[in-house]
Amino acid sequence: MRKSFLLLALALLPVACARNKEPELNIIPLPLGIEYVEGRCDLGDGVIVGTSDSLLLPAVAYLERSLKIDDISTDGTMPVTLSIDNSRPGQGYRLSVRPSGIEISGGSYEGVVSAISTLRQILWDNKRNIPAMVIEDSPRFAWRGVMLDVSRHFFTVGEVTSLIDEMALYKLNRLHLHLTDDQGWRLEIKSYPELTGRGAWRAMNRWDSTCVRIAGETKDPRYALPEDRISNGLYGGFYTQEEMRGIIRYAKERGVEIVPEIDMPGHSLAVLQSYPQLSCDGKGGAWGKNFSTPLCLGNDEVLSFCKSVLGEVFALFPSVYVHIGGDEVERAAWEYCPKCAERVRRNGLGGAENLQAWFTREMEKYCRENGKVVVGWDEIASDGLSEESVVMWWRNWSPSSLKTALEEGHPVVMSPSEYYYLADEQDKNTLAKVYEYEPGSEISLPYSGKAIGIQGNLWSEKAATVERVGERMFPRLFAIAESAWTQPEKKDFDGFVSRLPLHLRKLDEAGWSYRFPDVGGVYDRNVITGETTVTLEVPENAVLHYTLDGTVPELSSPVYEAPLVIKDSCELRLRCYNSRGVPGDLRKVVFLRREYLPAIQSEPVLSDGLLARWYDFAGSSCEDIDKAPLNDSFVCRNICIPDNVSGNIGLVFDGYIHLPSDGVYAFYTYSDDGSGLWIDGDLVVDNDGLHSREEKTGSIALRKGLHKFLLRYFDSNGGILEAGMTDDEGRHIPFSEEMLKH
Repeated sequence: MRKSFLLLALALLPVACARNKEPELNIIPLPLGIEYVEGRCDLGDGVIVGTSDSLLLPAVAYLERSLKIDDISTDGTMPVTLSIDNSRPGQGYRLSVRPSGIEISGGSYEGVVSAISTLRQILWDNKRNIPAMVIEDSPRFAWRGVMLDVSRHFFTVGEVTSLIDEMALYKLNRLHLHLTDDQGWRLEIKSYPELTGRGAWRAMNRWDSTCVRIAGETKDPRYALPEDRISNGLYGGFYTQEEMRGIIRYAKERGVEIVPEIDMPGHSLAVLQSYPQLSCDGKGGAWGKNFSTPLCLGNDEVLSFCKSVLGEVFALFPSVYVHIGGDEVERAAWEYCPKCAERVRRNGLGGAENLQAWFTREMEKYCRENGKVVVGWDEIASDGLSEESVVMWWRNWSPSSLKTALEEGHPVVMSPSEYYYLADEQDKNTLAKVYEYEPGSEISLPYSGKAIGIQGNLWSEKAATVERVGERMFPRLFAIAESAWTQPEKKDFDGFVSRLPLHLRKLDEAGWSYRFPDVGGVYDRNVITGETTVTLEVPENAVLHYTLDGTVPELSSPVYEAPLVIKDSCELRLRCYNSRGVPGDLRKVVFLRREYLPAIQSEPVLSDGLLARWYDFAGSSCEDIDKAPLNDSFVCRNICIPDNVSGNIGLVFDGYIHLPSDGVYAFYTYSDDGSGLWIDGDLVVDNDGLHSREEKTGSIALRKGLHKFLLRYFDSNGGILEAGMTDDEGRHIPFSEEMLKH
């Protein structure tokens, strides 16, 4: 009897273990808590979606359309009920999945939509049969934003609404539209028709020319200017007010709020060229030393213009927030303008440098009188605004502007350019850099409650097409979404990466491009000493085309299907394509057939570390660093920016490296801005030029012993420098102190 009982218990054990094991859910952003319960919910016969709250009828319609996209019938019998529970956090929700049906309750309409997004992602993983569970969830930040610059390059209504679809899926709830700038005015203003009649159109500018050139040189249609945005030889486009109302309605149904930006008083060339009388010289403005000339703040007509424009914006956009820019204002024109001088005198401002703060306060007053809250870039932090006005901190090299905003009591949206600007070039480290950035680390405890959110910004100078926008945004926007929603103690980069493949496939199905991970198996520069077989690691969902003669690979080029045999020096070019034939970035890989470089035969008497020289360098090329004045010299035991080095930085690390055996050694630099690494006078890693954080790699064949070592690096705006060696799988290996000598 005892034996029979034991056998029965053993037989039941796997069942019990399987029941208690939590299935893996590939949800982004990661929910606050998931409790699994007994059973599964079978949606094979379809669902019936309902609510007793008329306010949720748009959410019912949104869920029904979404389920059809996910191949779930909405003419079935399994009940899915939606409700609002005012006891929940405003943007939080509860999702209960039982064998008998699904219940969604949110603290607000937005909370219900967030629950719908979670349910959709669960269905992606489990099709029509999903495990029973209860998810209690709420966001870390109330403001989870995306900014799309539609001025530098214009995007259609359909492209904008497609982005809103993706935002809703990942619980991003603020779409900040950068509607005006020097390069174009994109919103119909009925009281000033020339803003779109003239200001929405332009002759080809330098960024357009750059995009066209890159499109031709690299055979990359993502850079080409769309033909539907060119009329009579001019580039442009704009949204009518009726079109914008449609975008707003579309976003509202999906729990997304549209925040308009009308940039003032700078970034206003499109205004001044449409209405020249609003400029200080009456001629329409021009480019100053660094930025465009601003609106004439001594001209009463300018104030009337700004208030009239904002009045139409207030009537059009339901959002309580109105962004007025306020960044990068070239103030020189005000210094020589009689009207501005009179404004300064009449208002006791003390000087033209105080005009912008006065103007911003005037606009804030007008906004508040109309029930709106001003949002501005961090340049407005010291303008003496009311505490309710919101500051977007973007200049990560200016922590004082964040400190000022917090001390003045402003709510702050964290948008540091180093981490949350999405227009910069990317490498294999970029996604981790964005994900692992902790916005709370910038804010001291007394002010922690003032951080109301985070936002990723897509400036479109080099993104003329939605395909280019997608490659810039994704998957970094997923990382921002998780940082915005999920509590930091629950975040884990490896776990995030393991959840990504499903979401990237869904992006592709939705017609969005994204940045493929780097092709593995090669360095940027590869030294071979004989015939070598190269096995490449192709990203999931990608088709890799290549050439070996230095030409640009196209869809007609060979597809990588088996290892390549490299016998001599050559240039391998690689490009991944997605399922729709849209190309990814072009990668150039160099193979050099070389002999082993001999070690120094007569080794000098050396000390540990490298000799470092710091130059006051403000240039753009590593080779020019030591032409600048020398600030200091010292010994460094590792490669880094020393604590005592700041401002204009040009560093030269000079000495020797000791290698334990003959071999082909691989090195890397990871820097913002430029860097280069030489061994025995041979440039192994070329990471030169002005750029954001970027990693470059290279290899060289070296005999055992001592070799000359040189590393150059420059930056003038708070950069980063790392260097070391890499193994065959691309993992970083730091230089040991015993290796570096001088």
